[in-house]
Amino acid sequence: MSARRLVPLSGIVTVAAIFASFAIVGDTPDTDAPINEVVSFYTKHDGDAQFSGALSALAALMFLIFSSTVAGVLRRAEGDPGGASALAYGGGILFAAGGAIFAGLSFTIGDTVKDIDPASLQTLHVLSEDLFFPVAVGTVAFLLGAGIGVVKTGVLPKWLGWAAIVVALVGITPIGFVSFPALGLWTLVVSVMLFMRADTA
Repeated sequence: MSARRLVPLSGIVTVAAIFASFAIVGDTPDTDAPINEVVSFYTKHDGDAQFSGALSALAALMFLIFSSTVAGVLRRAEGDPGGASALAYGGGILFAAGGAIFAGLSFTIGDTVKDIDPASLQTLHVLSEDLFFPVAVGTVAFLLGAGIGVVKTGVLPKWLGWAAIVVALVGITPIGFVSFPALGLWTLVVSVMLFMRADTA
């Protein structure tokens, strides 16, 4: 089996790495937690925070590869001008950039917890908890582009396209947080489908 055929599995690696990054660091303090609670938590979990950051960075890279693969499949099916595939590609880039920001913040917190003042640590912690808009916007853009592209071309089952569109629209509502785990499930399904297609091609 060639390495090219394994590329779609980058979606599975993405989901696994994100899940592991959350599991390793555990339940972090709230954004309004007292400074001493924040310092105490990260002092105990400095290595976990760094490892979580590294896994998040891996996830960002893997999602960039996965979203590029999806966008490529859509683009070939769409032909020019490929508007939906371009939106999916742009959304994937933004999601990966947001994930890389989270990765950098987590690693920085773990690496510097014993070297910087508590107020600075709390600032980094709040950013690591609430700087989610790049990921959120990337999620909506990727799913909307991918969903429209799938419905328009039929390159994947159309129910997957409609599901992506619905999740993308939910992502711009007050309950938009549910779009993130839904993206994970969608990614797993599409990753397996594209892998099976490549394996039988």
